[in-house]
Amino acid sequence: MRELAPKTSIWRDAQFDSLRLAFVKVAARVTELGTRIKVSLPSSYPYKESLARFADRAVARPP
Repeated sequence: MRELAPKTSIWRDAQFDSLRLAFVKVAARVTELGTRIKVSLPSSYPYKESLARFADRAVARPP
């Protein structure tokens, strides 16, 4: 997961527990859409852009 994070991202050096807590503490809305999962983050989430880039890199990576 660390190699997927942008080099200037806070996620690059985060421990697994820090990542887990960051995701759990967010009041996100998760919707299942057939073969996809949509996660809607609150507009006030401070790491929204960074997390979106992280997710884009994870999706673009081949299985």
